[in-house]
Amino acid sequence: MYNPISILNSVKKKNILILILDSIRADKFFGKNKAMHIPNIDYLVENGTYFKQTVAPSDGTLLGWAGIFTGLYPFRTGINIDGFSKIKKEIPTLFDLLKKNGYNFYGHLPEVAAKIGLFPEFENKDIFYNKYTNFEDGLGDEIVSEFSNLKEPWCYILHSYDMHFPIKLSEKFDQEKFGKITYDRVMASIDFWIGKIIEKINLDETSVIITADHGTHINEVLNDNEVVDLDSKQILNSLAPKIGKIFPEKLFPLKSKAFFALEKIRKEKKGKNVSNLNLPSHQLRQVMFQRGELDKFLYDENVHVPLLILDSKFPKNLKINRLVRSVDISPTILEIINSEIHFNEIDGESLLTKINNEQPNDGFGFIENTPIIQKKANLVIGIRTTKYKYFRDISNPLNRVHLFNLEKDEYEENNISTTRPDLVEKMEKYISKINYEISSDSKIPDKKETKIIKDELRKLGYE
Repeated sequence: MYNPISILNSVKKKNILILILDSIRADKFFGKNKAMHIPNIDYLVENGTYFKQTVAPSDGTLLGWAGIFTGLYPFRTGINIDGFSKIKKEIPTLFDLLKKNGYNFYGHLPEVAAKIGLFPEFENKDIFYNKYTNFEDGLGDEIVSEFSNLKEPWCYILHSYDMHFPIKLSEKFDQEKFGKITYDRVMASIDFWIGKIIEKINLDETSVIITADHGTHINEVLNDNEVVDLDSKQILNSLAPKIGKIFPEKLFPLKSKAFFALEKIRKEKKGKNVSNLNLPSHQLRQVMFQRGELDKFLYDENVHVPLLILDSKFPKNLKINRLVRSVDISPTILEIINSEIHFNEIDGESLLTKINNEQPNDGFGFIENTPIIQKKANLVIGIRTTKYKYFRDISNPLNRVHLFNLEKDEYEENNISTTRPDLVEKMEKYISKINYEISSDSKIPDKKETKIIKDELRKLGYE
């Protein structure tokens, strides 16, 4: 099922730059609510094709990667709720196919990327960094310097962790001119380094793909133009790296117990403080969100991500409003480089059909929660279309049912599931169509392998 067609194309290939911006939401990348100061991103959007309705397959990094780089929904790949394990050996990745096209691989990724069997062998050194490293720590300068000595054709994969908790914001960007909230200021910092990287490449010879693995909640919101921050975010962000380093690996279980205990205390404190604020429900769920929440959801802040492509096959300054998915990225890249090697039977499809109007019918994207490591969480699965969002309990389709009309209710505040049972039924048919099952296409996880991956995820802040 997963064997690619092994036909080589001798035509010179374009270089490929893939930028994955951890926790970057679509509404902060483009549109009326975008970050205040992102001139380089704005320039690239004007010179590329931007997909306004891109949905990630999950709200976590590993499942996000799996979807992006295999073209498959993550539950088919081996990384699923049965346990964290490596990608199945029989599943080809984008990198397997690019290697057959003669590509050389370079990049920088979080440490857990080395453990899951998804990424290729890299030509550069010190590829994998820990979660306390960001562009301003010297990683940005290291990356920029590498672009002067890449063997063509190259594929450079960069995963920016700057927006992931705990956030370290340099004094240079911690100014109101870059935004009122921390998120916008970090966006300005990321934008600065994107500009530095783009300066080093020839856009005529390079295909650029910018996206995110997933979105995130933003605990700071603006109410009457004043910042509401019930999290004491600066204190949390400064303490988290120190606390993380205090606990050695053998004490991870103790650290997790402390984490969930503190989360409960913080939740109760925030509940008291928020009672005096007149916040709309979508802002209320933002400020009340806790990283240790056991009741999981799949609102757009978690899975609606940016996707920008710069390539000669994609028109400049084009905005696509039809739904696309992260699983469409890999087959799109293969078509961009004129590869004669393709995936067989994947969930994704080339996005060139979207810009050429060859597929007028709106599609759908399947979405699922990433599980919590230490505790059993109440997970959901669902469907995203251009117009509707649907999610419900992972095991029981009658529990925790949510349905939103995104055209009339962009912030997902009005659950219409009880008044539109016809649409609920339609969404369930979509789920049945992809043959989703909790144990679908899974293997028995290797305990040693699973422990290694879980330990790396804990280092990244996933409890």
